[in-house]
Amino acid sequence: MSYKADGHDIKVAFPVDAISVNKNSIAYTDGKGKNRQTFARRSEAQNFVKWLLSSNR
Repeated sequence: MSYKADGHDIKVAFPVDAISVNKNSIAYTDGKGKNRQTFARRSEAQNFVKWLLSSNR
């Protein structure tokens, strides 16, 4: 699946095994390995984490 943020598609290979949050950066481990995304605003990072959690069921 992919998530759209700032005009970019972030591709995530579910299931997500681990999520780590540090201000505007989100690190996660999915089916393809470790990934890190940095967002311009904290609210965008929070929305991405919510999407990861809701889509990971």
